[in-house]
Order: sequence, then structure tokens, then C-alpha cells
Amino acid sequence: MRATLRVQLRPVLRRALLAADPDVVLSVHPLMNHVSASLLRRDRRQRALMTVVTDLVDLHRGWACRGADLIVVPTEAARRAASRWGVPADHLRLVGMPVDPRFRPAGPGGAGAIRRRLGLDADRATVLVAGGGEGSGRLVEQVRALAEQPSPWQVIAVCGRNERVRRRLGCLALETPTLVLGFVDDMPELLRAADLAVGKAGPGAITEALATGLPMVLTSYLPGQEHGNVRFVTTSGAGRYVPRPDLLRAAVMELLGQDRTAYCEMRSRAARLVRPGAAVEIATACLELGAAYRAASQVSR
Repeated sequence: MRATLRVQLRPVLRRALLAADPDVVLSVHPLMNHVSASLLRRDRRQRALMTVVTDLVDLHRGWACRGADLIVVPTEAARRAASRWGVPADHLRLVGMPVDPRFRPAGPGGAGAIRRRLGLDADRATVLVAGGGEGSGRLVEQVRALAEQPSPWQVIAVCGRNERVRRRLGCLALETPTLVLGFVDDMPELLRAADLAVGKAGPGAITEALATGLPMVLTSYLPGQEHGNVRFVTTSGAGRYVPRPDLLRAAVMELLGQDRTAYCEMRSRAARLVRPGAAVEIATACLELGAAYRAASQVSR
């Protein structure tokens, strides 16, 4: 299947190269790297290949492209994994995961102000439950576990494009204040309004929560690379893994109940994992690589 995909991608990429005539090809998907490297080797025009790895710990084999001039990795664990796949050390750079600068911790009073705008209690602990853009995962069961009984917190449930789940949640009789939303484009604000993020162990969701300074309760992961993401969060002390909805309420109560000692420690550890300048550093590295290749190309003419 991979060979078939490479054959299908090759003419598309070739046309894109001819149309854009770039100095750098920047790859952010493991299945694109080796196809791009193969095309660039046959290209008379000198171009650089740079890869931005978006897996936190366990890497897909496709990330380990020895034909790449620079491979940027988000964590030390990812750097070690790439080295095990045979990527030379001088082609690797540990930078962090790029994240939109809108994902940042709330300033003084910021969380309360956002909660008021959302129609929530400004002073009440807030749990954000999200299932990604498609509203995947056991979202209904998780919200019911957190909100069917009276709780000291309030819930924001983001259902993404999953209208069926949004309608089901909207029909539930919940004893805890719960704001049910569909697809949103203000996730940075919703994270700043929250004290705790609950959801799947996707690398993007984890990075966005960390950038906002939020501890996490991870509820599921995709087999393969995402299993390592659970280890990354739990061993660093930035979150918990609670795969069963019936145990979710107890886990959140332990963190957001009267004794916040464990929560405060978790929040402090989450903040230490943040690399807020990663996106800018990656862009700078890309521009530097492009300038070097452009200069080499001009000299060779």
C-alpha cells in the first residue's frame, strides 16, 4: 500500500515543485518524506528537504529519512527514536513542537473573564472535554461521568463536527453546569478558560494544552505512535491516563477537589514542558536552510 501511495504522490509532488520552484521542501507528514527526497535527488535544481516531526515519542518509520537535510524533533525521546532509525546526529535538531502562539497561559483574571463571556461561573473550576475536530472518543460517557451528578466544577464539552454527539449531550439532564459546543475556532480561549483538559492523546491536543499550561487527563490513544504520548505525559507528571469513563470522575475529583496539592504540582510540571518559541525557531531554521541552498545554487551556475 505504501508503494502504491508513493507512486500516486510522485507526479503530484513533481508538478508542485515545478510550479512553486522552492528552495526548501518542508515536510510535516511521515509518508511524504521519502517521496520528496527521491524527487529532489533527480532534480537538477538544488533544493533542501526539511522535516518537522509531529510525533512526541514513538516515531513512524517514515520520519527517519536520511535524505533530509534537517529533521526537527519535538522531544528528547523523539530525537533518540530517530537516532535508532539511523538518522545522523548532525541532521537532527531538538526544537519542540510548533504551536500557534495563541495557545498561551491566561493572564491575571483572564480565565474568569473568558468564562463570563461564555456564560459560565467565573470563579468555578472548569474542565474542558474535547474529542478533536471529529468529536471522536467516548465523549458522551465522559461528560456524563463528570456532569450527571452535582460537582464542584463546570464542564465545557467540545463535540467538533459530530452533530449526533452534540445533540445527545444537549438532551441529557445534567446536574453540573455544562456548556456543549460543536466545532469551534476559539480553542485557545477555551483552554485558557479551563483548569483541566480531558481528551485523547493526540500530539496536537497535548501540545496545545501544555502551551496553555494545562494539566491533562488522557482518556484514549490510537494504537502505534500515540501510545508513547501517554507515557510522555504521565512520566513527566503533566497528566494522568484514565481510559475508563467510570473512573474519570474520581480522577478529576482528586485533582480539583478541596486538596489541590497534586493538581498544583501537575500544573507546574506541565508549564516546564512548554517550548513557546518552537514555531518561530523552526521557521528560522527553514529560512536559513533555504538561504544556504539558494547561495549554493547561484554559485554553481
